[in-house]
Amino acid sequence: MAAEILLTSETFVKSTTNISDNLAGKFVLPSIREAQEVNFRGIVGDCLLAKLKDLVRSDTQTQVRPIDAAENSHYKDLLDRAQYFLAYQTIVELCNKVSYKIANGGVIRTTDENEQPVSADEIDQQKTNYQSKADAHCFQLQNWILENDDKFPELRSCDCDKIRANLYSAATCGIWLGGPRGKILPGGGGCCR
Repeated sequence: MAAEILLTSETFVKSTTNISDNLAGKFVLPSIREAQEVNFRGIVGDCLLAKLKDLVRSDTQTQVRPIDAAENSHYKDLLDRAQYFLAYQTIVELCNKVSYKIANGGVIRTTDENEQPVSADEIDQQKTNYQSKADAHCFQLQNWILENDDKFPELRSCDCDKIRANLYSAATCGIWLGGPRGKILPGGGGCCR
């Protein structure tokens, strides 16, 4: 099995957010994986995500990462800009993982005499708070990608139809928020032309 490539790290997520430093990697790493493989993939598509992973992978002989090469500076810039989105999206994924555990007895909540567990509504409020932060960083990232789409041939080579909508809307919501449907707007250009 090939080594898993994550575009952000547990260290970065813990150092830039307010999650506890002693939070187990058992919870953090799956959340990073979900933020990257589901949410970030929805923004950049399969091809660009695969390219970033390939560039982040260190050469086994030299231990040099191709993403640090000068000719890949635009990919490095994209990766740097994506870090806060990945961090906040990771926290959204973490909220339920650390609040509820699945054990032989079913789904349980662990309580401690010194800690007060929060209600499901309070967990949802925290998730909404962090999702809003992730959406704000997502919107900035999307705008930057659209302004620099000519630097990323992967945006044209595959998945363009699938990710186009994700490059124009950063709102996380389960319903259609409006806008023209089934219409091609004049000057709608952008990526994947």
